[in-house]
Amino acid sequence: MADDNQLIEMIENILLTPSSDFYIATILHDPNGGALDPRTIDSIDLGTIDIQGVQIGIVIRNLVVRGLSNVQVAFDADGNPEISVDGDTVTFHAVLPNEQPGYTRPPDVPAVAAAHGDLDVTIAGQPMPPGTILLTISAVEDLTGVFTATEGDGGLSTVEIAFTSLSIALDLPAGVMTIAVDLPTVFKQTINHILNQPDMQASFLDKVNAQLSSQAVLSSLSEVATKEARAALGSS
Repeated sequence: MADDNQLIEMIENILLTPSSDFYIATILHDPNGGALDPRTIDSIDLGTIDIQGVQIGIVIRNLVVRGLSNVQVAFDADGNPEISVDGDTVTFHAVLPNEQPGYTRPPDVPAVAAAHGDLDVTIAGQPMPPGTILLTISAVEDLTGVFTATEGDGGLSTVEIAFTSLSIALDLPAGVMTIAVDLPTVFKQTINHILNQPDMQASFLDKVNAQLSSQAVLSSLSEVATKEARAALGSS
């Protein structure tokens, strides 16, 4: 049985290796929706906006996000990977897009993060006909993940990966996020303008991160990561 330090060292190594099953972009991607990419967010309530005295409520539903797995572990100014270890807990920092040699982006993963969903809008309390929302994120400044890696009595074949935190950070003033809505109301252009303001985008990002840190998302991601870790360590 590998000791804890040896296990963590192996985990760190395969997290950085594009050919590994436990490579950062690989564990975040699951075509069946069990990891981060793709990920469906059932509902995001952006609250009520006052536009010239008119109260407009905005709720996004069934938001399907793709492309957030196109990341690589970040490196600091000295060329060291931004991975820290505290006992059996590993914290990594990653950036999008992934430009690491040896990585081939899967066909179903877009180069930039993209999302589409349904838009429910109320104006002065009255529901409008449903609309749509499209969103693109050209660069992720920091995707931070925290997980524990532990080994059972069965050796590497029983390693367990448990994610405890996941969040993304964007350089919003740089215009890396673009939102476009389409709905049948004269307020369409105004709503587009408001949703693309940094403060509104920051609020939207906060709500997305709240979803990513939910126990349901972390548990399903942990299952995928555990499977990939066992596959990677079994071939080491």
